[in-house]
Amino acid sequence: MSSLFPLDVQITYFLNQIIPHNRTFDALFSFLSLRGNSIVLWIGILVIAILLQKRKQSLISKRNVFFMSAFIISFFLTSLTNHFVLKNIFQRPRPYVYKIVKPLDCPKDYSFPSGHASSAFAAATVLSSFDKKRRWVYFLAAVLVSLSRIYLGCHYFFDAVGGAIVGYTISWMTLKLFSFRRR
Repeated sequence: MSSLFPLDVQITYFLNQIIPHNRTFDALFSFLSLRGNSIVLWIGILVIAILLQKRKQSLISKRNVFFMSAFIISFFLTSLTNHFVLKNIFQRPRPYVYKIVKPLDCPKDYSFPSGHASSAFAAATVLSSFDKKRRWVYFLAAVLVSLSRIYLGCHYFFDAVGGAIVGYTISWMTLKLFSFRRR
């Protein structure tokens, strides 16, 4: 990974600087990051997705219970994997430690992988498996959350990419396990 560090720094700096740093974008990207509470954003999106279903079914249908269970389990497993396993294995300092970018309210723990990116892609994966019509909206939201972490100076580009891969993979495996158990 150390051989990729210069490239990661260049991409991170570019992405951090391409969007103007002003009050509007600071507020937008701070909102998207929700200061560590991204589950609030995704639960809101989950509720909206359930309410937007065209089928006339109750909120507590088997499909919705399966959907909500897969969502909660994948979100929980992703968070545990990131914060208690991967961050402690890689122990990568955040970009502001090396003064690559100026941070806007970043956590003090390790950088790789991005917990926000992994949670966002975990949520987008589960949501899109149940609501294929709006798949692009969920993944666009996940990309924007991931970009917000780079904009705010809290993560490198590869932290966000690694987090996205972790979140997608854990959700995909959770969905496969759930569909296997349903048969």
